[in-house]
Amino acid sequence: MESLRDIRQNIKAIKSTQQIMQTMKMISSARIRKAQDAMTAARPFAQKMLQMVDDLKTDILTMSDDGDTAESWSSRFFVNKTGNPQKIGLICITGDKGLAGSFNAVVLRRVLQFLKENQGKEISVFVIGKKGRDFLARLKMPGLKIAYESVGIFPKVTYAHAELLGEAVMKAFFTEQLGSVTLIYNDFKSMASQNLVEEKVLPFAFEAPVNRREESDFAFEPGLKEIFRILVPRLFKANMYRILLESQAANLAATMNAMDAASKNAGELVTALGLKLNKVRQAGITNEILDIVNGAEALNS
Repeated sequence: MESLRDIRQNIKAIKSTQQIMQTMKMISSARIRKAQDAMTAARPFAQKMLQMVDDLKTDILTMSDDGDTAESWSSRFFVNKTGNPQKIGLICITGDKGLAGSFNAVVLRRVLQFLKENQGKEISVFVIGKKGRDFLARLKMPGLKIAYESVGIFPKVTYAHAELLGEAVMKAFFTEQLGSVTLIYNDFKSMASQNLVEEKVLPFAFEAPVNRREESDFAFEPGLKEIFRILVPRLFKANMYRILLESQAANLAATMNAMDAASKNAGELVTALGLKLNKVRQAGITNEILDIVNGAEALNS
């Protein structure tokens, strides 16, 4: 049986851990509002950019670039006939730290499944977050290489981080003739839950078509091709920025919920140990009384 000293030390250690958990919850709670505001502000711009490119899709597919014989630079963003289907890209976004419940585990589980489904292919991975980087670095899979990594950016994501990620992905998409690029991350659904998302980001695959327009409706200056070359990189980077903000908010929410649950569990454990402490102390008092009574009876006999 544990001594009173051991139980008191356990209670003290658990209370100390509980204070750390409550502090982490408060920090996440303070940061989540700012992260939500940034995420909400980034959504309209990214969605409008998607709508603009989708609106130009028909013209882009009929447009040819000088020097491009098989496929134009612009149309590769929609069709990508020249891409090698045996060479693909994967963007993996996780957190930099743990203590966030299943936030990182669900992403890495899906990433591992994706890698198994694409065995035999050359996979270039663009990883954001220390947990994902460390996980992929330990894998010994033929054809798998980390093409880009960025750690320690959460919870202070800026557009510069999205710009670097977007540049790396688009460069690899063209220079390495990637057939497609897939993204796996946790999307912010609510304060209580996150949604695992897997989507193809290159080539573009818009879910809902927009209303078609007549070619004579608009005149483009300096030209559609020049506008598209400027618009698409901004579109892709803006979308990456929105996704990083979504993942950041989801990570903070998961951390806050995990620390709240852990703090409550610690409180229950302290209560249980308090009851155990009282029982052990009562048992010790009872044994001492019995020893006194037995000693008195022995003296009287």
